[in-house]
Amino acid sequence: MINPREPIHFLLVDDLEENLLALEALLRREGLAFLRARSGEEALELLLRHEVALALLDVQMPGMDGFELAEFMRGNERTRHVPIIFVTAGSADRQRRFRGYEAGAVDFIQKPIEPDILRGKAAVFLDLHEQRQALAGAAERLESQVRERTAELEHTLARLQSEIAERERAEASLRQSQKMEAVGQLTGGIAHDFNNMLTGIIGSLDLMRRKIAAGRTDEIDRYIDAASSSAERAASLTHRLLAFSRRQSLDPRPLDINDLVASMSPLVEHALPEQIELALVYGADLPHTLADANQLENAILNLALNARDAMLDGGRLTIETRLVDVDAAHSATRAGLPLGQFVMVSVSDTGTGIPADLLEKVFDPFFTTKPIGQGTGLGLSMVYGFAQQSGGAVRIHSEPGLGTAVKLYLPTTTAQAAAPAQRQAPPRRGSGERVLIVEDDQSVRMLVREVLQELQYEAVEIADPTAALPLLASDERIDLMVSDIGMPGINGRDLADAARRHRPDLPVLFITGYAEQATQRGDFLGENMSMITKPFSLELLATKIGDLIGRDGPDDGGNGDQGD
Repeated sequence: MINPREPIHFLLVDDLEENLLALEALLRREGLAFLRARSGEEALELLLRHEVALALLDVQMPGMDGFELAEFMRGNERTRHVPIIFVTAGSADRQRRFRGYEAGAVDFIQKPIEPDILRGKAAVFLDLHEQRQALAGAAERLESQVRERTAELEHTLARLQSEIAERERAEASLRQSQKMEAVGQLTGGIAHDFNNMLTGIIGSLDLMRRKIAAGRTDEIDRYIDAASSSAERAASLTHRLLAFSRRQSLDPRPLDINDLVASMSPLVEHALPEQIELALVYGADLPHTLADANQLENAILNLALNARDAMLDGGRLTIETRLVDVDAAHSATRAGLPLGQFVMVSVSDTGTGIPADLLEKVFDPFFTTKPIGQGTGLGLSMVYGFAQQSGGAVRIHSEPGLGTAVKLYLPTTTAQAAAPAQRQAPPRRGSGERVLIVEDDQSVRMLVREVLQELQYEAVEIADPTAALPLLASDERIDLMVSDIGMPGINGRDLADAARRHRPDLPVLFITGYAEQATQRGDFLGENMSMITKPFSLELLATKIGDLIGRDGPDDGGNGDQGD
């Protein structure tokens, strides 16, 4: 940076010493220093060592004259901006002046010199130099401030980035902790309930074995009932878990929501004590909704039972249906509620209500406010999962002391509802038809084989699905394939596709405990295919096998009802 306290230099160049002294005497003032040179070469040396505010050059000098010196100064980066005034005693003709300006001069002064003119012109260039110094100093100070501010901002940015990274780590740790807490609650609840059910199953089987060994077979019926009851509760628990995780197998069909509510109202009313009044409010001219009727009935029944349990001293339970148009403004105030037209089913009560701090937890699996042994905590989580998987949503509103309302939103459809299913006839017995069983679980294969043999079908068992491919590609008779879906090597749907390439009309019955790709049956099943979910009743299995072998037309998709 330039120090303004240092003197400012004028360069005086003349081959005569007396001229140099005279110029210095005329221009002397405070803060101004002079560099004297008696030749162009000497002037160049001074220019390389000093910063000069103005150069006063004699034109006619031995060796390098003033014009040549000016041309050299203009060609050098260090000196090209130094103002040059020629001082000459020679001719002042136009051609001479033109050469001087061409060489880089800003002015000419003719000898003999007028002192005031010389001082005035020198003062102008002195002021210009001081202003340039001030601007350069200001620019350097500004640049220094910018550097300092940039360094501060970089430090602040680094600190913010560090804080953000630390916060993200803390949030990730909190999310992981919350996830592990949720997993712990989920696994703890599953372990608790399954251990109870397994105790009922294993204990009953053990007692049956002891009674049979002792020849007391007249006492085993109650143990069979206890084991079956525990097994059915375990099956219900897995179905609820799949519903909560939106992984249950759904069979969405067009249905009239008012008809469904009316058909199940006697069941709801039967579950209510006398002091609770049931009110049904039906919306007029409702479009059909697209949903799995069995799962929707389960959801409504779950909500009704929750409402019943919240009204120990009696009250009013209302099931209401109506059409709801969810626009952007409506959706903005209800996070997660999709846009569109929905059929809404509301189940409300006048019970105790739910405190605000618990409302956000009510859809968590195994969360319950009921006493131990009076609820699994899966009812609302199952309803939530069913609604989400069906393309809808569920919302809950509650006020302590006033009651709770749970609203289930389901998508509408223009399709018409199918005619009510006819009562199932007894399972069709076979006449030696050949059924291929592809199932990697030995126990399930054994059960299916026993049912087939009891119904007079011929069973062919294969555990490895890839081993079934040569048989399916052969000319051997196969009237039906019963296949698991989730198997190692090749899944059941791909196996069915491979079979259909050689046997395009082969009926296929899928049996599955869980298969992600089969959660929407309409998208998963092809023509003349059906599906039931494990655990299934043997009567349902027999019925499905008989339907497919005796069927001439396409499959209706099967309701997979486990309540047979």
